[in-house]
Amino acid sequence: MSHRALTSEASISNVAALAGVSTATVSRVLSGRRKKDDELSKRVRQAAEKLNYSVNYAASALRSDITNIIAVIVPELGGSMYSRFAEEAESVISAQGKQLMLGIGGDAHEQEQRIRAVVSRHVDGIMVVPVETEAVVELLEGVADHTPVVQVFSQAYSNRLDWVGTSNTLVMQLIAEHLSASGARSVAYLGSSTSDVDGMGLFTAFHMQMTVSGLTTQTDWIRFGSSGMDYGFTVAQEILSEGGQRPDSIICADGMTALGVVQACRSSDLEVPGDIKLVVLQDSALCEDSNFSKPSLTAVRLPWMRIAGKAMELISVEHESKSWLPSYVEMEPSLVIRESSAAS
Repeated sequence: MSHRALTSEASISNVAALAGVSTATVSRVLSGRRKKDDELSKRVRQAAEKLNYSVNYAASALRSDITNIIAVIVPELGGSMYSRFAEEAESVISAQGKQLMLGIGGDAHEQEQRIRAVVSRHVDGIMVVPVETEAVVELLEGVADHTPVVQVFSQAYSNRLDWVGTSNTLVMQLIAEHLSASGARSVAYLGSSTSDVDGMGLFTAFHMQMTVSGLTTQTDWIRFGSSGMDYGFTVAQEILSEGGQRPDSIICADGMTALGVVQACRSSDLEVPGDIKLVVLQDSALCEDSNFSKPSLTAVRLPWMRIAGKAMELISVEHESKSWLPSYVEMEPSLVIRESSAAS
């Protein structure tokens, strides 16, 4: 036996002696396998801290089925809403004494590769925004036989897997009701690409909810692109400069696109919110900061922290005891009303 192994064994024995428990109990507490946060667990952690003893997670993973790694797989990061989810998930996972493994897969092939990669690392669970393809869903369902999998965000693509997220329909209902109450009668839509499932889901919900709320739209007012300030300015100028009727409200994919729309309105001698009301689909610090964004921007706020927390809870439950009845947890978004959509 190596000197390192002897030192590690002596250390865990010392922790056990100081805490008055067995070495097996010390191992269960410090690896996270003992779920009770009682006096015994606190005593073990205090003893470990006093002796400056820390668990070698890599070695522990070789001796048990616990790796203390949670995978988060999303289609993209950049300035997208998925980056906010990854941030909140990292915070939740870290608070549980575990580590995040991030995978980014924008299409079916890439996402399958990321899923297989994290499974090969024997992660304790997977939070995933799935790409809507039969192959990816089938792969995830197979993985769920031995590793907890939770679908997150706007839509469940398998009725055999747990899901936590928000409803696109409810997001658009909040926007439509607010715009209508603020005096808007027509609306344009500057969305992200519909090639991803969430972009298409939002656009489908937009059409349904605007019709229900009595807000009219036109084909020329519906645009899709890469988003950003230049994109918002160019597209808004085209919409506002066309002859005939113009919309009196615009829904934007993100804050940078909305800033471009504000500039286009000013160049056309239109005021926000007097002539054009703006709503953003993703809240951010940019929307809130009136020093940068004048006016401040009304935006949808998704409960990312609660979504990540619930997903982590479901992974923990599934790891302890596999349930044959998947959980389906829908959480309500909120609309943060700011200057850009004030009532006329």
